Amino acid sequence: MALMVQVARLGTGTWLRIWDDCDETSNGIHMSRRAFSRWLTAVKGGTATPERYEDLLRLNIGDLIAGPRSYIVTTGDSWSRFVLEARRGAYDEFRAQM
Repeated sequence: MALMVQVARLGTGTWLRIWDDCDETSNGIHMSRRAFSRWLTAVKGGTATPERYEDLLRLNIGDLIAGPRSYIVTTGDSWSRFVLEARRGAYDEFRAQM
């Protein structure tokens, strides 16, 4: 169970694909590197918080509406792991080059 980030195969490398590897109903969302940079700063600062739906969490983060949704469904464990890894710099390589 983990939130995953990769450079999207679409476009010229300015888009990222983000998904939870346990959510079999979704291919994830597309997010620009600029939006990801802002969101990652909020994650590290503790101001980005998901919405809770019983035992699942919903992250409203997509900035490209490429399908029926712009959010990711994840678990508390996946979110906690992502926040910890983000604070350690694990996703900094995906930030926009300013």
